[in-house]
Amino acid sequence: MHETNIRSLDLNLLIPLEALLREVSVTKAAKAVNLSQPAMSRALERLRYVLKDPLLVRSGRGMVLTLRAEKLRLPLQETLEHVRGLLGPNDFNPATSDINLRIVGADYVSQLMLPYVLERVYAEAPNMGVEIENVSTASLNDLREGKIDLGVGLINDVPDFNAAYHQPLFDDRFVCLMRKGHPLANASLDVACFAGASHALLSITGRGKGEIDRRLADIGLSRDISLRLPHFLAIHSIISKTDLITTIPLRLANEFKSEKLIVMDLPKEIDGPAFTIAQIWHERFHQDPARMWLRNIVKEVSKNFV
Repeated sequence: MHETNIRSLDLNLLIPLEALLREVSVTKAAKAVNLSQPAMSRALERLRYVLKDPLLVRSGRGMVLTLRAEKLRLPLQETLEHVRGLLGPNDFNPATSDINLRIVGADYVSQLMLPYVLERVYAEAPNMGVEIENVSTASLNDLREGKIDLGVGLINDVPDFNAAYHQPLFDDRFVCLMRKGHPLANASLDVACFAGASHALLSITGRGKGEIDRRLADIGLSRDISLRLPHFLAIHSIISKTDLITTIPLRLANEFKSEKLIVMDLPKEIDGPAFTIAQIWHERFHQDPARMWLRNIVKEVSKNFV
């Protein structure tokens, strides 16, 4: 078909054309696509004009396809089947899916939830690939741009995230973690003692200050941050062997609590309200069944922490 013919062709005629080439009858083709016989006859006339070929011609008591029509029949059928597949229901079967999913979340969330999430994922979708990425400037940018399937963490970890949906999962609050032999371990943890201690700050970048510093500043205090590190998993060993103290979410502190470490409430002056952990996703993934399935698993797992 020449380019000029493609431009002049009403694509709505492709369905009647497929029926005509399959049924080799105007009456049967009209019935197959729920058109009246006059409407199908008009469609045939328009197709003959565009294609410069009669397509169906009489032979005895019936009709036969022209050579041009015969050449069109199978390719057109295959093309329309492909289009129907593209535009049909967006089905997802986890049992047979081999897609790759990218998830970004802080060590804290991964430590708590990831084992349970992956247990469900691989039980239902054994051929699926999963990439877990830590929170970083690059991964947050990818989340904003719809390159990462799901983020799990604090909503304010992703500022200016306009094209996003989020779903609350569970609440948590900050507490203080220190070794049992720490000088403050058996004392009332007042705010002056807390500020005067040596602190380890968990920070994605390993730089800057945290929420506790902002709360201290509000009452005219500051603390000595002796160590900044980006990894939650290292904090257990460091705190158990030093006089550093750290402020971390309660659920993570309970994971680390042992015969060597104790958990203490923050001084009332800086003990702020609970914060919410949520799952966050880009608008492009909102209606995708595979990503909806993943988000449902995360939501179900999160009920263990409510």
